Amino acid sequence: MVKGVIFDLDGTLIDTIEGLANSVNAAMDFYGFPNHSVEAYRTFVGNGVGKLVWRALPEDKKDLAPEAREIFEKHYAETMLDILPVYEGIRELLSYLMEKGIKIAVNTNKLDVFAKPMIKKVFGDIFCCVLGEVEHLERKPSPDGVNYILEKMCLTRDDCIYVGDSQVDIKTARNAGMRSITVTWGFATMEVLMENEPEVLVNHPREIIDWIERENTYAG
Repeated sequence: MVKGVIFDLDGTLIDTIEGLANSVNAAMDFYGFPNHSVEAYRTFVGNGVGKLVWRALPEDKKDLAPEAREIFEKHYAETMLDILPVYEGIRELLSYLMEKGIKIAVNTNKLDVFAKPMIKKVFGDIFCCVLGEVEHLERKPSPDGVNYILEKMCLTRDDCIYVGDSQVDIKTARNAGMRSITVTWGFATMEVLMENEPEVLVNHPREIIDWIERENTYAG
């Protein structure tokens, strides 16, 4: 029986790549370094903001990562709520889950101070827990965030499924010992996803509804 769903944020619920790209490129502009395309940034994300900025820097300038991160964070804090398209079918999926009394939460490697206001602006207060990167928990693919959220939701890992768009999310669910659904509309390529052997692969949020319907009908 599915009683809870934990979602990744970037590339799963919201297409945040343009905003991220603009802010990292602002840091690159500060140093006079080349910008990267939005498509290139799809390969940079997934392991937290520190790694994102580090990957964008030229190979011989990686030592500037801490300083460049500060520039990114300032720009992103000022602009992150400007471009937040929600993926097709996501609102319908979330409405279905709430109607069925299924608890929903967010576990993301985006900084917690960015994740919470972003989710609130786009979706309001519908999630019972939104957890971004914080100092006291190891970021994904560590299961720390999942374990924290499960405690807040008062659910077991067997009660929940994890939904994400990347290899990091696949590994997170695996490390947490819980079932997972991987979406194809996010940032990772199909090649990368298949290399990481996703448990369930879906092309549209409606398929997640169908999967949960089957699971809960069988369990009931």
